[in-house]
Amino acid sequence: MKLDRKTWLLAAGSVALIVLALALFAAAISAAYRAPSDEEQPKVTDWMQAWGSIAGVVAGLAAAGAATALLLHEWRRAEVAERQLAEERAESALSVPRAIVVLPALLSGGASPSGEQHIYEVETAIYNHGSTGVRNVAFIVSLPEGGPRLLLPRVAMIGPGGRGQIKEKSGKPVPYPGPSKIGTLEATVTVCFIDHTNQAWQIASDGEVSRTTEPYPAEERAVTFPLV
Repeated sequence: MKLDRKTWLLAAGSVALIVLALALFAAAISAAYRAPSDEEQPKVTDWMQAWGSIAGVVAGLAAAGAATALLLHEWRRAEVAERQLAEERAESALSVPRAIVVLPALLSGGASPSGEQHIYEVETAIYNHGSTGVRNVAFIVSLPEGGPRLLLPRVAMIGPGGRGQIKEKSGKPVPYPGPSKIGTLEATVTVCFIDHTNQAWQIASDGEVSRTTEPYPAEERAVTFPLV
């Protein structure tokens, strides 16, 4: 256990003060003590032996206390260092997902003769501004106003500085129940991927970042797009 200079000086000073206080206390008691008239006054050697025994006990207790204090001090330092290391690792891990930029989805569609709206095409993009690649990239488009969630085809890999463009046209239209026109919508896109450390991440086009697992929970109950 390596201690710094300040800690050693503090411990040595504390021990020195305790020893000095005990010595003064012992000297005061020895000088003030008067034996009963029927007993012989203790000799110097008697006092030395008695106080030596007491001093040994006190010194042992002081040493044990000092050792405990130093151990607790080192434990606190180790906890702080471990917490700082964990924070640094967490911050470093976030550098990968923070380098990913996801664009909202642009939708194309139209209305049937009865007035019902349908989605025919979905377009979005992802940019990797980081220094490492990401793989198994999944796109989930969340439509507003009670619309469905669309699961787009996966992209196997997007390398450093790479761009993933998704533009899918459906063979069958997807009904959209909202009152807004399809062309005016900007749907939120959630992207899930695995980084170079095999950690799965989930990022939304609104900037929200969180860890996830594989299979990606965000894909559950999503409608596969395009429909064939």
